[in-house]
Amino acid sequence: MRETIAVLGAGNMGSAVAQVLASNGHAVRAWSIETDVLEEMRGDARNTKYLAGVELHPRIEAVWELEKAVGGAAVVVLSVPSQIVAGIARDLKPFLRRQQFVLNVAKGLESGTNCRLSEVIVRELGEEFRPAVGSMGGPAIAIEMARGMPTAVIVAFEEEAAARRVQALLQNDWVKVDTTTDLCGLELSSTLKNVYAIALGICDGIGMGANTKAFVGTLAIAEMGRICVALGGQAETVYGLAGLGDLLTTGYSQHSRNRTLGEMLGAGGDWQRFVEEKTVEGVPACGAVRELVGESGLALPLLETIDAIICKRAEATLAMGELFRAYRYD
Repeated sequence: MRETIAVLGAGNMGSAVAQVLASNGHAVRAWSIETDVLEEMRGDARNTKYLAGVELHPRIEAVWELEKAVGGAAVVVLSVPSQIVAGIARDLKPFLRRQQFVLNVAKGLESGTNCRLSEVIVRELGEEFRPAVGSMGGPAIAIEMARGMPTAVIVAFEEEAAARRVQALLQNDWVKVDTTTDLCGLELSSTLKNVYAIALGICDGIGMGANTKAFVGTLAIAEMGRICVALGGQAETVYGLAGLGDLLTTGYSQHSRNRTLGEMLGAGGDWQRFVEEKTVEGVPACGAVRELVGESGLALPLLETIDAIICKRAEATLAMGELFRAYRYD
């Protein structure tokens, strides 16, 4: 069944998701606060700022009015940076109806509250929308997905029927969509992988070999599992697409901002300027996760090392070397 779908946010991932949905035969209304991006999308069927080299599908319509974008849409895809999710959800509320689904594709936690993004959206829309609010995660580099490279993602809603509904809209021959009701675990995994991908990038910047990077990646997954379970998620979610899959993509891809930041930290580059110019969700997420785990007593030496390098300006080579020297398998 062909549907009308609103995509709010025309950045990398928003545009890629719009491309997939339009390719599936759906009418897509793309809205953004960046009017120059919308103008190019409407005039040239391109988004060179975020998806250079990709011709956008003709079923993608750029719209300037939020009400027009959302009205009558079966699903509203929210693809904006985590720090403005609350504001966009608040603006969205007057135009949203309870039969519409909201799919968040941003990854991170709300600054100041450390709330998961689905919780932020429900807070702004109202508790009655909770069953209709979900998130997408998994190993999806936007430019690859937009170009039709085989990609697998996972969508989570508290109710399985909602997840299946969105799955049916997104899935095709080259995009595979798994589902889960572990919304908490998916969102935590999506947040944590950004933090731990920085560590994999640090390995690249320092010049550590494949052996060391594999050790760091294994340690990252173990810590992600501990944190996820402690905060209410399921360990199996971490070991699937949302956690392990996304960490592999984010920690090894040249397109990943979090990995690139880590590489700059390891090599002594101007990483602070990079963070000022780009949205790098792993930086605020690192401090947020540290606050959430608090005095839990969890053994998280890699998280502590990442935090020391970013927040305490520890020298990356020394900090990573100390991590390896001090680590013991019991």
